Amino acid sequence: MSMILYLVTFYHTLPFFANVSLSLLNSYLSSSVSFNLDTIYLNWNSTFPAITVCEIYNAERIWDLSDSNFGVEHDMHVDDFISEIVFYRGVCSSCEDCSRMRCPSNFTHLVDVFRTKCHQLLVNCTYLNKLFDCCDQFLPLPTEYGLCFSFNSHQARKVSHLQFTNNRMTGPGHLSFHAAADIQLYVHAPIDVPYQFSEGMIRETVLLGHYKELILNVIEVHNDESVQDLSMEQRRCRYGHEHVPERQGIYDFYSYSGCVVECTVLLQLDNCNCTSHFMAIPGQNYLPVCDVRGLICLTRIRDKIMTERKSCECMSSCEEPEYNIIYNSADEDDEASDEVSEIRVALVELPTQRYVRRVTKTILDFLISLGGLVGLFFNTSALRIVETIVICLRYRKTIVKWVKRFFLGTVQYLQILDQST
Repeated sequence: MSMILYLVTFYHTLPFFANVSLSLLNSYLSSSVSFNLDTIYLNWNSTFPAITVCEIYNAERIWDLSDSNFGVEHDMHVDDFISEIVFYRGVCSSCEDCSRMRCPSNFTHLVDVFRTKCHQLLVNCTYLNKLFDCCDQFLPLPTEYGLCFSFNSHQARKVSHLQFTNNRMTGPGHLSFHAAADIQLYVHAPIDVPYQFSEGMIRETVLLGHYKELILNVIEVHNDESVQDLSMEQRRCRYGHEHVPERQGIYDFYSYSGCVVECTVLLQLDNCNCTSHFMAIPGQNYLPVCDVRGLICLTRIRDKIMTERKSCECMSSCEEPEYNIIYNSADEDDEASDEVSEIRVALVELPTQRYVRRVTKTILDFLISLGGLVGLFFNTSALRIVETIVICLRYRKTIVKWVKRFFLGTVQYLQILDQST
């Protein structure tokens, strides 16, 4: 009688048990991570941002170099073509003219000749008032804007640990340097890279001879060690070593910005079977480089690619501090007479708070909750389940004999019913 009562209770409570179990599983999968504000800041290492410098178009320099390389009497339309190749931004309208004029075909050589080298572009670099060779720390970084030079960048250094950090021993970091050309200045997390239409990334245009000062604060994101044990879907972010399957081999570490760039390259390959000369890095990824026809194809589908890249499946990075501008010096309207620009980037102070990503529900928590649920509904436990299995194994012959007797008896009874009807 007690067995029948147990089975009836089991049958009626099973739907409730299944619903509650599913809700526990969904809660574990969807809310395993929490963000908390941490203010115990005395022993933090604060991340100094990566500073990336990209040269921007300078018509006078292009004209002078064209005269020295192609002669004073060269076709002026070639200058337009060279400008769009050397400072390629996804469009090459002058490539259409190559059908009626002789266009240079070695894009890599053009970039090497017409873009300013690091030692010519950056001088008088100091960090925490200590002078250093600019090109020892401003390392080349491939971007959608061409080869830029980046300070304190994981992607440029090809190492994942921080090079420049700030703490109570060093104080807030500050970097100063001079630029000998018009530049685009990017301030971003060390794991990131500059990319077109970057939202949230600090970007400033500094013309030759002008002064630019940026004072920033930083909000760190610290990850508890147990966060890495969760799946990417649970923590909703990727670590630097967790590359996407469609990786193109342009960057050594994963970041949201790098993922968008590599996704754009994949779209270019799918539509035009080639990518720009900025993204195809000889000796590293061996991607097919677009010739003039390829660039015409990329120009025609640019709007399509810019729309489709918004749908790229790119997660945010787990190691991505946030930088905010506290002070930004005003842009100067008058024409400067100095031969270099002066740039200074500094942290206003050591941060007094940071966000900590912690695991709120581990697999052990889920198992404990599920075990309590089983005990509540069925008055059993893992020990009783194991004990039942052991008893079944011990008396398996008797159990099999009774099962056979019950089965054969049922079959004989059904046969008798069939004969009587």
